[in-house]
Amino acid sequence: MRNILTAALVGGFALLTAPAAAQPREEQALRGGAEVMRQAAPMLDRSADSALELDIGPILDALHPYSPRGRSMTLRELGRRDDPDFDRKLRRSIYRGSARAAATLDAMATAAPSLRRSLREMEAAIAGAVIEADRPLPPRAYDAPPPDDYDDAPPPPPPGDDEDDDGAPW
Repeated sequence: MRNILTAALVGGFALLTAPAAAQPREEQALRGGAEVMRQAAPMLDRSADSALELDIGPILDALHPYSPRGRSMTLRELGRRDDPDFDRKLRRSIYRGSARAAATLDAMATAAPSLRRSLREMEAAIAGAVIEADRPLPPRAYDAPPPDDYDDAPPPPPPGDDEDDDGAPW
């Protein structure tokens, strides 16, 4: 599910950087993507259910050549072996992940105008910094700074034994 959420975020950000003519369409695309995520949860659930019926016995036989041959075990049985609540947790993960991805895409669609404005401001600030960096430096810009008045003062005296605290080790 994390991969689905990451792909949704990357796709949403790519839509936000679209040209000005495509801006209303990008928000519609984000909202449409959110609806697709909501509708995809049952399909993902059915696909996972079918994949869990895959017989992995021959794979286990190949991985453990010295164990008895002819095992028959499905991915679902393997998952249930360590967690009897495996099916419910998997289903919950699929539906929650889809709901989170849809909510993220909806939030990105809502935030798109302000994100776009922030990106434009950042672009303008970077362009200004580049122009400023291209200006020539004043003469002697890299010379050492002039000495300060305190450089001529004598250093403070070292601490003396007059602060003795009756033989304490520290």
